[in-house]
Amino acid sequence: MGGPKVEIKVDAKKLNVFAILNTDAISEEDIISVLKSSGIKVGIMYEKIKSIVRKPIVGEPLLVAQGIPAIDGKNATVERKLTGEVKERRPVILDNGSVDYKDVKSYNIVTAGEVLAVKHPRTMGKPGMDVFGNEIPAKDGKDIKILEGKNTKLTEDGLKLIASKSGIPILHDNVIEVSELLELKGDVDYSTGNINFPGDVHIRGGVKPTFVVRADGNVKIDGVIEAATVLSNANVECLGVKGRNRGIVTAKGDIHAKFLENANVECKGSVYVNGSIVNSKVHAGNVIKVDGRTGEVISSNLIAGVAVIAKQFGAEMSLTTHIEVGVDPEFREKLNELSAKIYMDKENLSKVSRLMKVLEDLKKKNGGVLPPDKEETYRKLKNTRYTLYEGISEMIAEAKAYQEKLQKSSKNGYVRATSKVFPGVEIKIGDQRLLIDKEMGPSEFKNTDDSIAVVPYII
Repeated sequence: MGGPKVEIKVDAKKLNVFAILNTDAISEEDIISVLKSSGIKVGIMYEKIKSIVRKPIVGEPLLVAQGIPAIDGKNATVERKLTGEVKERRPVILDNGSVDYKDVKSYNIVTAGEVLAVKHPRTMGKPGMDVFGNEIPAKDGKDIKILEGKNTKLTEDGLKLIASKSGIPILHDNVIEVSELLELKGDVDYSTGNINFPGDVHIRGGVKPTFVVRADGNVKIDGVIEAATVLSNANVECLGVKGRNRGIVTAKGDIHAKFLENANVECKGSVYVNGSIVNSKVHAGNVIKVDGRTGEVISSNLIAGVAVIAKQFGAEMSLTTHIEVGVDPEFREKLNELSAKIYMDKENLSKVSRLMKVLEDLKKKNGGVLPPDKEETYRKLKNTRYTLYEGISEMIAEAKAYQEKLQKSSKNGYVRATSKVFPGVEIKIGDQRLLIDKEMGPSEFKNTDDSIAVVPYII
């Protein structure tokens, strides 16, 4: 008797079964019988066996059964959507094709609600089965958490990290946070471009001429603002302002500086100057206070809602210094706007009335009838006149309300000089004006019903 027609070999992982033919006189039943007698239960390749029988190859291992390999799960991963500061700085190309070298983008800004990172969840392993019917275990993927950094939060499903506040995204020890502070180590110039930031800004240098700094938060400038524009929705603090009669510094809160020179400064809060104000225009909703070693106001125009306080107003041989208190600059501006609108609407009302008169005269000549197109014009003019009347009445009422507020606030306004006042200083409190014609010592100026009262100020 000869040896077996078919020999079976199984690989070490028990996933692949090979048949080795010792003769070409072989049948499907011969191969299948040997497989089953060897305990092979899974993955028998019946079509492959038919093919082998049709064209048998003697002495070579032929794959006749295959198990199901286990599939390990994939680990969770975190995809960062933003990487923080932009290292390459490029000027912005404007719509007309020109290049704005002042508007250089040097950092990324995210807004509240923006996605900073996305988690791709792990997958679970799928068990396999060897050719003998035994289960092959699979490994599940490892999980990972997105860590919440400062001013960030996870969505409820834990799959997205979003910014809870606007600012600069920063990667720190594999944790993404959003900084509400933009800090520049040097000047704002062509190396940085204009600044527009939704948080606080700290500039270690100054702001060079014609550049612009905008911030929703506080702006702190260690150097000088030189003929530049600084706009803050909070407070501004700087070494000083050399305006050169260009640019403006505005704040919704307070402004602090050591000096103002040829500057244009406005705020809704108070202006505090620890030095001097020279040749400047300063408006404050509350108080303007000038103290320090000099504490002087020279050749300037100051308007404050409550008070202006300084050591010295004016100087020998200086231009007139105008000081107005008891008036909120914002109220005054709105009143001026209303007055201008009322004037324009009254002019328009007069024009409409004249056109209507022309059409009414034409109607009389035509026996009380106008052509259809002119009748339509007359109807539109009539509606316009009514709208103008209504608008003017509302604006007059609003203007009166602002005037009453201004009159009320003027009663509490005062000007105080803790050292001296020079001739040429003009003081206005409410509707009253006073031009100083001689040098005065420490004085305080207050409003009365029909004049400005001057009383010695006792330190």
